[in-house]
Amino acid sequence: MNYIGVDCHISSLDFAVVNERGITTKRAKVNTGVKEFIDFVKAVPKPRKIFIEEGELADWLLETSLKHQERLIITDPKINKWIGKAGQKDDTIDAEKLAQLARGKYIKEIYHPVNHRRRFKELVFAYHDTVKSQARIKNKIKAGFRKNGIKCSGTTVYSANHRGQWRKKLTINKVTQLVVEELWAQLDQLGVSKEKFKSNIRIQSKQYPEIKRFMKIPGIGLIHAATISAIIETPHRFANKKKLWMYAGIGLMERSSGEKVYSRELTKEYNRPLKNAIKQAVESSIFANDNQFRRQYLRLTLEDRIASHKAKLTVARSLLAALYGMWKKGEEYDPDIDVRRREKEKI
Repeated sequence: MNYIGVDCHISSLDFAVVNERGITTKRAKVNTGVKEFIDFVKAVPKPRKIFIEEGELADWLLETSLKHQERLIITDPKINKWIGKAGQKDDTIDAEKLAQLARGKYIKEIYHPVNHRRRFKELVFAYHDTVKSQARIKNKIKAGFRKNGIKCSGTTVYSANHRGQWRKKLTINKVTQLVVEELWAQLDQLGVSKEKFKSNIRIQSKQYPEIKRFMKIPGIGLIHAATISAIIETPHRFANKKKLWMYAGIGLMERSSGEKVYSRELTKEYNRPLKNAIKQAVESSIFANDNQFRRQYLRLTLEDRIASHKAKLTVARSLLAALYGMWKKGEEYDPDIDVRRREKEKI
């Protein structure tokens, strides 16, 4: 096996090839481009694998490699501490170290979607970025009034229908008025962009049957369902639901020595957008009409006297497990599955 380490930059790609014996057989620096990348890789004898670190060029290089039937592995730079903490930093040296780490099987692969799944994920994340930008602009609008001693509560300050009355409060300060007017204009544009993204998500989601199934669960709408689908992409990435819980940041990480477990806490390495989507879905589910997740939450808090935040964590695991099972088996949502399980336990 030939291990091809690549240090990637927008203008250049640094290669180093290490063989099975750990000997560096080839080094090169080429311009960043499909032809230059593939020409070098094809010149390395088979069997071969390409290794890069997570970065801006990762998706592009992955799709390029798949198109030319080459195996590329995207690695986690946090795990590659030998590179990050090295005293001597050089692109060619980094590429060689990456190849050596791959040869020794000391790397962690990062999963990346490709082709239409990648585009769908980009669309979903563009929607979420727009929502974040809206929140930031709204905060700036209110700050513009408060800085001038004008009480500003509620949401009417954002509405186009009420801006006239808010403008009158800023007539004495032309500069602030100009700033707020521009912020309103930005907010309006973001609103248009948000609706365009949402409309396209609705259209694109028809390609993914699991999204329609997810939306049948109380509290899960289009955006939550699309976000979960876009991030996970396929349930077969995970061996079981506990692996998925860890990825979503709701699984417990145990530290042990010998037979003794001395630490059990929530994992700190997880996908934050996925955790946010699951948390929001849980909040919606427990406040929706009667459903299995609301019933579970009430049972945990009222009957078992479990703290609300811990009960929500348990419900989050149940919700994600249900999504995982439905998706993996291609099943529809069963709203009364918890009732039937409890009845079986009584028999």
